[in-house]
Amino acid sequence: MFTDPLGDCSPNDKRIYASILVLIASADGELVREEFCTIEALMGRILIHPEVRIDIRNLLNDPPDLDELLLTIDSSLIKFVLRDAALVAAVDGAYDAAEMKMIRQLAAAAEVEDDTLKEIFDWVNSGLEWHHQSLNILGL
Repeated sequence: MFTDPLGDCSPNDKRIYASILVLIASADGELVREEFCTIEALMGRILIHPEVRIDIRNLLNDPPDLDELLLTIDSSLIKFVLRDAALVAAVDGAYDAAEMKMIRQLAAAAEVEDDTLKEIFDWVNSGLEWHHQSLNILGL
């Protein structure tokens, strides 16, 4: 993965970021392999400590409340979460209605307009297409 200013956040902000991604991934009642792998990669990218990752994974059994998490973070972090939540939600091939509801809640909290949200979805789609293109190149 590429580096990101999100890696400079406090450990608590990183925990909140990852917690929200877990909420998005589990919003539809199931966590698929692609979502889990994406969350793990995103946590690795910002160097979340392995012991903290265990705590975050445990949130799948007892998820926190999104509204409470949003009260504790600033708008720039919400924008990072929004970007990466769109990726987590899309990686299994479809946006679930419950995932979309949370993504829209994140967008509202970050004061991101619908046009910008569409650009994020377009960015996710082009990124997934870019990644899958490598499989075609390699004949896989």
